Amino acid sequence: MGPPGHAHGGIIATILDEAMGKVNKIHNVVALTSQITVEYLKPVPLGKPLRVESREFSFRGRRHINTAEILDSRGQVLARGRGTFIAVNPEHMFRKFIER
Repeated sequence: MGPPGHAHGGIIATILDEAMGKVNKIHNVVALTSQITVEYLKPVPLGKPLRVESREFSFRGRRHINTAEILDSRGQVLARGRGTFIAVNPEHMFRKFIER
């Protein structure tokens, strides 16, 4: 919890990052977050229905830029994020962990 009855900004950022990351997964791309920016537009209430939407904004080579929004039940945007993700080869990057 951040302000009484509302989500902490770090949790909001995490939700947006996760939503944007799912866009990569839909495209069968394994990508790591390189940068994320968050606009906190209105307090995000706890215990109320919310919707999170994400989409691909652009991609070029290994660089994928995605956006996401957290909306209330009336469709009002409470927070939005934009993230840059770098596609990786998971077998190469995580080889030492997989071989254990």
